[in-house]
Amino acid sequence: MDIQPVITGHLDGGVRFWDVRSGSSGSGDKEVLDIPSLHEGGVTSVQWKPGSSHYILTCGRDSTLKIIDGRNCSIVKTFSNRALRIMSNNARCSYSPDPEGRYVACGGGDTGDLFVFDVASCELKKRLSSAHKAGVVGLAWGKGGTNGQQIATVDKS
Repeated sequence: MDIQPVITGHLDGGVRFWDVRSGSSGSGDKEVLDIPSLHEGGVTSVQWKPGSSHYILTCGRDSTLKIIDGRNCSIVKTFSNRALRIMSNNARCSYSPDPEGRYVACGGGDTGDLFVFDVASCELKKRLSSAHKAGVVGLAWGKGGTNGQQIATVDKS
């Protein structure tokens, strides 16, 4: 893709790429690429992988996180857990800030738990139970501490 893309998530479950430079795909349509029905239900969050120009993490109302490859519109990884429930259109997910993006995290919409998945294995690495009394809707991963594993979260209460 020879563009300077912005990616957006939509309530129809799809993600769309847009060209910042031209504002257009050349056909008069500003949308450059559409990946429809990526999630069942809305896409609540998108994030570029640190140091990557083509891997994108998404979070959906179907309670899954997915990594997609923007070069070929394919799903590379899917993360889920029976206890993880995305219950808000504001729910956020995040890559860890290390250059490899070894982990992804998301908060539970009903339990207030925080879920951290290993990207290589797709396995749940850590579940921080009762981190909040209400559903987690905001998440930011910091670079501080001795191992770069600081996560800040906010709930919907």
